[in-house]
Amino acid sequence: MLFHYGRIFEINDLAVDPAYQHRGIARRLLERCLADMKTRGIAGIHLITAGTGILPAFYEEYGFKKENEVILMGLEL
Repeated sequence: MLFHYGRIFEINDLAVDPAYQHRGIARRLLERCLADMKTRGIAGIHLITAGTGILPAFYEEYGFKKENEVILMGLEL
């Protein structure tokens, strides 16, 4: 899921089917997305991902940093 808010872009749920994981697909998808956003003049990207496991380190390789000022809130109905 990708959302565009003016000059800020949001990536929510960048995922690869488990049958195709560990083939570099996520890296290619993310690198293409980042290149496209730079070309379009996007000023920043917000990313929503799991807070544990391998994903935080994966995104940190690309320069993403954990935000301290933001909290994620949810409501189950």
